[in-house]
Amino acid sequence: MIRKPLSVLLLPLALSLSSCGPKPEVQATQEAPAAKPEAKKTEEKPAPVAAVAPSAPAIPEAPAMANPQFPQAVDIGGFGSDEPLEPKDMPSRGIITMGPESWEHSNGAHWETYTGTKFKAKRWGRYKVRLTYSLNRAALGMQFRMGDLVVKKSLSNASTPRKTYLGEIYVAQPGDLPFALLTPPTDNGGFVLHEVALIPTCEGETPKQAEDGSITLSAKDAITWSENMRYEPKPEKNCLGYWTSEEDLAEWEFQVTKPGRYKVTVSHGCGGGNHGSEVELKHADQTLKFTTQDTGGFQNWKEVSLGEIEIKATGKQRLRIDPVNKVKSAVLDVQKVVLTPVG
Repeated sequence: MIRKPLSVLLLPLALSLSSCGPKPEVQATQEAPAAKPEAKKTEEKPAPVAAVAPSAPAIPEAPAMANPQFPQAVDIGGFGSDEPLEPKDMPSRGIITMGPESWEHSNGAHWETYTGTKFKAKRWGRYKVRLTYSLNRAALGMQFRMGDLVVKKSLSNASTPRKTYLGEIYVAQPGDLPFALLTPPTDNGGFVLHEVALIPTCEGETPKQAEDGSITLSAKDAITWSENMRYEPKPEKNCLGYWTSEEDLAEWEFQVTKPGRYKVTVSHGCGGGNHGSEVELKHADQTLKFTTQDTGGFQNWKEVSLGEIEIKATGKQRLRIDPVNKVKSAVLDVQKVVLTPVG
């Protein structure tokens, strides 16, 4: 595989910065500073990254930095008040963070570059990409690339560290996740990059209440706050699996139109003598507990009725499955949670 110099990788990104935020006083035809030369190899140029097949985690292509052709960046402008609000009790489990010690910064004549190669994921899954920065000027154009996510955005003034979301990526398998960020030059440290983080998110959609009042929370629609547990997309599984740590938890955000009391049923699997772990299901200030049963296998599903909860308001609601302990190698697999109106 030919490893292109960093300047070759970043040049197309820098040329488009003139359309994003304040324009730097440089001509688009100026060349990037030369990067350290690398030995050339005779292998063919890698093919573009293929889309991830929905049926199973795909083997990732070469790291993004090895592809010299940057796709057209998506301009997401400045979100302002449209930035997603993080819940005050948002879990920290499974969030992958990268600080200044993990990337390289170069200050060139016409652009500043941040390149990270030490960003490691422990599992496959979908994540939101969050940037934390400070900026002592009105606005600053930037471009960011990680995997198949390529974003052009204008950053707003931030006298104190500010969080902004750039989009989502799918991590096909554990390993390195290189990234690159470019901005026009800023004087006297006008722009400070504090952190790049991957925040777990669901691979499906936000569940909505059905016409009959029931609510089905499928495995694919869960947010996996985890380091090991993940959504397994193979048709014969289609569940939350690899639940080998009681510290991992699953959360669903769903829309409710009819508040009231609901019967809670969990479809779970457990085998190999792993049954007996205690698990909690939580909604608001309510908690239901159950003990995992031997269902004859981790993908041999059995419905367990846990009791009732009360949903007191319309709009977005949240529900979690949070193991208390693990008696052996794994806690359980979960296929779905179903909420059925009472009465």
